[in-house]
Amino acid sequence: MTTQEVANKIVTNCRSGNFFENYDKLYSEDVVKYESVSGPERETKGLKAVSNGAKSFHDMIEKVLSRVVSEPLVAGNYFTFRLCQEFQLKGIGYHKLDEICLFEVKEGKIIYEEYFYSN
Repeated sequence: MTTQEVANKIVTNCRSGNFFENYDKLYSEDVVKYESVSGPERETKGLKAVSNGAKSFHDMIEKVLSRVVSEPLVAGNYFTFRLCQEFQLKGIGYHKLDEICLFEVKEGKIIYEEYFYSN
């Protein structure tokens, strides 16, 4: 897959809430993920660890109130898009997550992802 094809598929799956298909089909086993936090949660290496972290977050979601995903912007092997979601989180309540998602693609698979958001 080209970077544009990977970007289009990721955005389509994010819009439908089918995030885990992304991990199953579009990620390298050696993916590296960075979050906009400090400490040990900042970097995650490997598909299993990245997927498990996402599952842990999604398990906290009681209800999705809204989700807006922009069109992807592609440059070479990189793409980005905006993902803005509002949730009811279990035991926490309302939470809004407005982030820029950045990805690098190599040989048709995502090898790097980073999320930029305010805490």
